[in-house]
Amino acid sequence: MVAFVAILALPMLGGRWLAGPLSDQYYSGYAFREWQAEQWRATGHIPLWNPMILGGLPYLAAVTHGDVLYPTSFLRLVLPAHTVTNLGFVLHYILAGLLTYLLLRRLSLSWGAGVVGGLAYQLSGIMVSYAHPGHDGKLFVSTMLPLALLALVAAVRDRRWWGYALLSLAVALCLLSPHVQTTYFLLIAAGLFALYLTFGETTTEPLRPRLERLALALAAVVVGFGVAMPQILPFLEYIPHSPRAAGYAGSGTASYGVPWDHVPEFFIAGFTGEGMAEQGGTYWGSNPLKLHSEYLGLPVVALALLGAGDRRRRLVWWLGGIGLLFLLISLGGATPFYRVWLAVMPLVQKTRAPGMAFFIVAFVTAVFAALGAARLERGEGRRHVTAWLVAAGAVALLAVAGAFGNLAVSLAPSARAGAAAALGPTIRLYALIGAVALAITALVALGRLAGRIPAAAFACCLPLVLAADLWRDGRRFWVYSPPPSQGIYREDALVARLRSEPRPLRVLDLGVYPQNVLMAHDIPQVLGYQGNELRYYDDLLGGRGEWGYLLGSTQLWSLLAVRYVILPDSVHIPGYHRVMGPVATAAGTRGYLLEADTAPPYARVVPAAVKLDDERIAPTLADPRLPGFDRVVLLASDAPVTPAPVSGWPPPSPARAQVTSWRPGQMTIELDPAPASASYVLVSENWYVDWRAAVDGKPGQVLRGDDALITVPVAAGARRIELTYRSSTYNTGRLISLLSILILGAGTLVPRLRRMRSG
Repeated sequence: MVAFVAILALPMLGGRWLAGPLSDQYYSGYAFREWQAEQWRATGHIPLWNPMILGGLPYLAAVTHGDVLYPTSFLRLVLPAHTVTNLGFVLHYILAGLLTYLLLRRLSLSWGAGVVGGLAYQLSGIMVSYAHPGHDGKLFVSTMLPLALLALVAAVRDRRWWGYALLSLAVALCLLSPHVQTTYFLLIAAGLFALYLTFGETTTEPLRPRLERLALALAAVVVGFGVAMPQILPFLEYIPHSPRAAGYAGSGTASYGVPWDHVPEFFIAGFTGEGMAEQGGTYWGSNPLKLHSEYLGLPVVALALLGAGDRRRRLVWWLGGIGLLFLLISLGGATPFYRVWLAVMPLVQKTRAPGMAFFIVAFVTAVFAALGAARLERGEGRRHVTAWLVAAGAVALLAVAGAFGNLAVSLAPSARAGAAAALGPTIRLYALIGAVALAITALVALGRLAGRIPAAAFACCLPLVLAADLWRDGRRFWVYSPPPSQGIYREDALVARLRSEPRPLRVLDLGVYPQNVLMAHDIPQVLGYQGNELRYYDDLLGGRGEWGYLLGSTQLWSLLAVRYVILPDSVHIPGYHRVMGPVATAAGTRGYLLEADTAPPYARVVPAAVKLDDERIAPTLADPRLPGFDRVVLLASDAPVTPAPVSGWPPPSPARAQVTSWRPGQMTIELDPAPASASYVLVSENWYVDWRAAVDGKPGQVLRGDDALITVPVAAGARRIELTYRSSTYNTGRLISLLSILILGAGTLVPRLRRMRSG
C-alpha cells in the first residue's frame, strides 16, 4: 500500500510541491491555508472571517476554503502549508488502500485478495488523479468510504461496539473534509451497505436484534454529525447567502458528469486526454476541461468480471447494485435516470458535477477484483482466464490498427476532432500497454491454476501487475512545482510595497497576480477566487465572474475603498497615478502599481437611507448620475429599520469616520466630528449575519447597505463603533461537538468496562 504511492511522492523529498498550474492548490488553495496558519499563530484561534478576497466572507462557513477543521490542518501550526498538503495526499492514498485491505480481510478474503482490492482502489484512475486538480477534500472522503463500511461490518454484522465509534469517526471526518457532495454520496452508499448487512446476509438470527444494531448504526452516524457540528452549523447558516442558494438551473446540475465519450477510458488509459486543448492540453471530449482519469484498468476489470461470479451471491448482487446506482449517477445527463435522481433526492439541485460519484464505482470494481483474485486462489475461473488472453490479443490488434484512435475522432465534438486525431498515437500506445498488462495477468493466473506458480509468488505477482498498470496511468497526474516561497508566492518588489502599507486598504488586481496569490501575503483585494462567495457581493459587482459594474467604469471603486490598482500594462486611469512599474512579478508577469490621488475612505458617515428592492440596488449604485455614496445608503426592502423619509439628495454629512483599528473580523471606527443627527456608518467590507456592533459601548444594529456592505445606524453624537465578527453557530457547534465526543467516548468505554467487570 506504500510502495507505489512512495514512488509517486519521491519529488517531495527534494522539497517539491504537489501542485501544478491547473491545480486548485496552486493559485488559491495554498493561499487559503497559508493565510489561515498565519492568523492561527497570531491570534491563537482559527479565523472565522476572511477579508482578503471578494470584499470579505466567512472563512469556516463557506466550506470551500478547504480543510479548516480537518485533523491534518493542525499540522500547519508547525509545518509549512505546502508540506502539510503533500503529507495529506500521501497519507490518505496509503490509508485508502490499507482500509480497503482491512475491510476485505474482515469480509474473510485472503491476504492476496485484500492487497489486490486495496491497490485497485488506491490507484484507480479517479483516485490517483485527485492530485492533478488538487482535490484533497474528495480524496479525504473517498478514503473514508472503506473505513465506514469496515465499521458497519464490525458493528452490524459482528456485534463489535468499537464499530459504532469507528463509524462516527468516519462520518465526522467526511463532514470536516469538508467536501459536502462526496460525503452525500458516501452516506448513501454506506446506508445501502448497512441495509445489506441487516437484511441481505443469510442468517438465522431474529430480526429484532438486527434492527437494533441498524438503529445503533444510525445513531452513530448522528453522533458523527454532532462531532462535526462546528463545521456543519455555520455552513447551514451560510447557504441562503451563497450563490448556490437557488441551486443550478437547467443542465447545470448535470455539468461535469461522465459523458458517453469518456466511457472507453474505463478500459483504455488516457483515451480522452486531459486539460484543455485551447491551453495546450490534449482533452478532446465534451466537458469544458478534464483533469482526472476514469481508468479502472483492464486487469482490474477482468478480475472484477471473474469476481462477479463469486459464490457469495447476495454480497455480489448488493454491491453490484450499489455500483450500478452510482455509475448511473456519475453519468449525469447522459441517461434519463438523472432526472429521476434530481426529482427524488433532496438538495441535489444545489450541486453539480455528478461525475465525482465515480469513486464509489471504482471502489465496487476493486472489491469485485478482490473476489476475482480469491476465486483464482481457489482454482476457479480457467475459462475466464483463457478469455482474457483472447481479449488481450484483440485489444492489441485493434490498438496497432489505430481503431481506438479512430473511435476517439468519431466521438469527439466537431470542434475538437483535430485534438482527438493528434492524441491517436498516445491512445494506440496506452491501449497496447493495457493489452500487455492484461496478457501478463492472464499468464500469471494460468500459471497459478496449473500449479506452476506457488501461492506466495502468485499473491505477490498479481497485485504488482495490476498496480503497475494503474500506476503508469496515474503518474501523469502527479504534477510538481517548486516550493511556493521560491515560485509564484515569493515576495517581489510590488508585493513588498503593498505589505508595508497600513491597513485597512483594498487592491484591485486587473490581471497581474492570479486568483488569491495576494492573500498569501496578507493583502486584501477586491476580487480573487473562492467559488462560494457572498451572493450580494456578486450582485454589487455586476454578476459572478463577470463583474460588469466593477470593470465597466470606476464608479464603484470609491465605494469599495480601492486605494491601489495593479495593471499588466501602463494605462492612465482618472483619479489614480503610477507609483511603481514596470515590475517583474513572482507570477511571471509585468505589473504596474497605481495609487488613488485621494485615498478613498474605508468607512463613511451617510446622513440618510432609502429602501429599495434588491434587484434595483446594484444598477442604481452603478448609475453614473449618482452624485456619490456619501449622501444616501440603499437598504434592502426587508431591512429591519424604518429610515426617515428624504426628498431629494441630502448634503454630505460633515461627520467623518476613521478606522483606527483593523484586523480580520474586528475593527474600531472613530467618528470625529460626531454626526449632528441620526446617520448611518457605511463600511467598505461585506455584511454577514455574524457581524456584531457596539456603538459607544452599547449594542447596535448591523445592516446590509448598498447591496453588500456593513452598515451601522448611529444616533446623533455617536463617537465610537466597534465591529466584531462572532459566529454563534460555530460556538453552538463546538458545544455539540464536545457533547458528541463525550457520548462517543462513553459508548466506546462503557461496554468494554462492563466486559472487564463480568470477567
